[in-house]
Amino acid sequence: MSELADKAKDYINEKRNNDEEASQEDWLERVKSNVSDAWEDIKDKADEAWEKTKDAAEDVKAEWRKKTN
Repeated sequence: MSELADKAKDYINEKRNNDEEASQEDWLERVKSNVSDAWEDIKDKADEAWEKTKDAAEDVKAEWRKKTN
């Protein structure tokens, strides 16, 4: 949470430096967007891991069939 607080301070300073008004709604939209992007990255990595694991499981099954036939 302290990382998020630091990012909020950075957001406020950025707005101040650009002579813009910082708002909670704008900040929450920015956080929401970042979380959404992070979720997509996590989902992609999880899909890749699943496919690699599935492929490895199929390889093991094929090897087992070869040994038992």
